[in-house]
Amino acid sequence: MHWKIAALIVALLVPLSAGAQSIPAAPPAASALPAVAPAGRPAVGIALEGGGALGLAHVGVLQWLEEHRIPIDRISGTSMGALVGALYASGQSPAQLRALAVSDAFTQVFTLQTAYADSSYRRRQDMRDLPQALDIGLRHGPALRNALLNDIGVNQFLTTNMPADNRRELDYNQMPIPFRCVATDLNTLEPVTFSSGPLPQAVRASISIPGVFPPVEAANGHFLVDGGILDNLPTDVLKNELRADVVIAVRLEDSPLNGVDTSSIVGVLNRAFSAGIARNVEQAQRLADVVVHVPVGSFSSGDYAKAAGLIDAGYKAAEGSRATLLPFALDEPGWQAYLAARQSRRSPRPGNLQQLRVEGGEAAANRQVARDLKPLVGQPIAPVPTRQALKPIEASGVYEASWENYAVLSPTDNGILVHLRKHSTGPPFLLIAPELADSTSNINRGEINFRLVDQDLGGYGSELRATARVGYMTDLSAEYYRLLTANGYFIQPKTGILREPVYLWVNQKRVAERLQQDLDAGIEAGRTFSQHVQISTEWRAQDTHWSLTTGVGGGPYLSGTAQSGLLHINIDEATGGAVSPSGFRLAAAAGALYHAEGSANAPLVKLSFSATRPWQGNIAGVSGEVNSYLRANVAEPFRFALGGPARLSASSFDEYRGTDTYLARAGYMHRIAALPTGLGQGIYWILGYEAGEIWSPESRAMLRQDGTTGLLANTPLGVVTIGGAVGDAGHRKVFITLGRLF
Repeated sequence: MHWKIAALIVALLVPLSAGAQSIPAAPPAASALPAVAPAGRPAVGIALEGGGALGLAHVGVLQWLEEHRIPIDRISGTSMGALVGALYASGQSPAQLRALAVSDAFTQVFTLQTAYADSSYRRRQDMRDLPQALDIGLRHGPALRNALLNDIGVNQFLTTNMPADNRRELDYNQMPIPFRCVATDLNTLEPVTFSSGPLPQAVRASISIPGVFPPVEAANGHFLVDGGILDNLPTDVLKNELRADVVIAVRLEDSPLNGVDTSSIVGVLNRAFSAGIARNVEQAQRLADVVVHVPVGSFSSGDYAKAAGLIDAGYKAAEGSRATLLPFALDEPGWQAYLAARQSRRSPRPGNLQQLRVEGGEAAANRQVARDLKPLVGQPIAPVPTRQALKPIEASGVYEASWENYAVLSPTDNGILVHLRKHSTGPPFLLIAPELADSTSNINRGEINFRLVDQDLGGYGSELRATARVGYMTDLSAEYYRLLTANGYFIQPKTGILREPVYLWVNQKRVAERLQQDLDAGIEAGRTFSQHVQISTEWRAQDTHWSLTTGVGGGPYLSGTAQSGLLHINIDEATGGAVSPSGFRLAAAAGALYHAEGSANAPLVKLSFSATRPWQGNIAGVSGEVNSYLRANVAEPFRFALGGPARLSASSFDEYRGTDTYLARAGYMHRIAALPTGLGQGIYWILGYEAGEIWSPESRAMLRQDGTTGLLANTPLGVVTIGGAVGDAGHRKVFITLGRLF
């Protein structure tokens, strides 16, 4: 139950005021319970305990019961027991549940943030620039979010797998198997039992592990979390509310105390936190007529990848309780009558979308949702296209969306009610990210990055973004993205200050240190077509100071101005930020540098691209970069540089400077370990080749090549690399980086 202690630690550190899933007004009360079929026998109920991945063992128990014709007339469940119970109660067979459990569906549930592929163009920029950032909401003072994970993945999982039961009018007594699930009310510190309403939202409340998933906010302002805190094995609900005559409890037997539990703070706190849950389970077990004990001590609550083994453990446990279970078995005619009655209560698939309601957001946000859902009007309501249509409103990081069906006059038509909820801690948001690049070149580049993002400032879709980098360099910049039209036309004034040391090298020896100081301002205008494409034009003016600190070289002292104009085309079809398992990314710019101090007017071309492809969990890719004044002579401060990790890794930082630089890279990343679910893609052994050419008016073209190898970890803290490179002309380096891939 290590997820429980992780939840406890996070809950202690993070305030409750951060975002929570919202549940709207209360649904209608449940109706009378249906009679059992065939008549004249006791109503058999089953209570399923919570326990994270351990709850997948319930699938094996249900499979054994069906194979032996033992009817289940009532189901109650908590947390993972609620999820398995809801799917079974809604009509899914144990075979379907097994197929779902052993698929990769659960890996999509545990998401730390909005997926890169689903993020807006500007949030993608943030993910690439600061992949290791810690987000702090500033709306009501500094506050971290209230959960380790967001709820986008779990919401999508639930609505996708319960398509017919995501409706306001759903009466749990009229499901194929009458159902209840339990959550904990943080306001009253009492259990809450769901008996009607959209099934995905009820299960979402029951599985809201404190500190792991955000709490669910009910219409009355109450916050709901995992029901296991107070009632992890709801036999009382089964007996008192669902009126089961026979109560079967499925008990997930954890391992006894061992040395691991007492050898670390996590182990001790985990064991202590389990005490309260164990006590309520022991009390609940006393209400059961039959207890199926499932030994799961060899598994952990995060072992979703071991679903098959857990299901088999449940099946074997039921077989071990054979003598106490078989007395409730039906003969074949009775079993068929039971199945027919169960089938008759299955919810019909949702009808066509004829009405749409959006609530909770600003007027402009509600209109966007209506526009995005409009193409679905007249079509059968289905989870996947509905979720796809709601992704744009969530892409900017301001809103989270949930939805449910509701009935209209025609039995074949339905409506969709969308609930928008703003993050309660922001905007604005403050992103804080450390960054490090170190190599055996007597230069350490380390900075702390701060980025303030204030979305919807001055109008829906507009935003202020201000960035500060402090450390090796000082870089302060601000831009205001003003969205002019709903289809993406924008204007963006920007300004910045840069103060950076520049080291000059000869034969791998540092011969001088220059100080470059820039003050610039400009304006960009264009159109953001989607999260994939933006085209714009930019004009920029800058005042530059280039002075000598130590040594000699790099041209004379320079103080003056420059202007540039560029046309930008940016295409991003990648699936990840710093490390993309697949996809293509292109940034191209063409224009001119003019009126530059000490320089001739010059054409200017900038181009960078990358393409990656996955192969059996590994990644292969190529990338390239061109920066060129087309061999025009411009002064040193305006020139380009190569050298350093991932930019000719065997060379020193910015060892080569010229008016024209070209860089090509090819690499292969072999995954040697997958990180725990939801924490990243994994740890890789990397092998790469780099080739770069540098030209300047003072020297002929120089080609440098090297090979690199090392380890790369793609984690929530950004990309960490440790490696070495060997190049031509005696270049060798060992390097380490944290943050972006430079």
